[in-house]
Amino acid sequence: MEILYTVLSILLFIVAVLLIIIILMQKTKGAEIGAIFGSGAAAAVLGAGASNILTKITYWLGGIFLFIVFALSFIHHKTLKAPTVIQDIPAQTEKAPAEQNNK
Repeated sequence: MEILYTVLSILLFIVAVLLIIIILMQKTKGAEIGAIFGSGAAAAVLGAGASNILTKITYWLGGIFLFIVFALSFIHHKTLKAPTVIQDIPAQTEKAPAEQNNK
């Protein structure tokens, strides 16, 4: 299980970096700021329909990112030793009725 957790963690990091790059390449409504981060380069490389392609890639990477996060959360939950916090609380011992009457 640790190997799967490590592989998914590395994959999550790669997807996060790709998602950041793709988002910065997209053209915004105020394109002046987007040009600083390379928005014009995306149109030059990918053509006129670059924004449409980048939007679809962003949706897919976002979905993959969420899936990996949920998978890592599920794996982490399954590897916990105590499933609930209540099990960690020590049980209280009840006093015998004779001891309670003496007080």
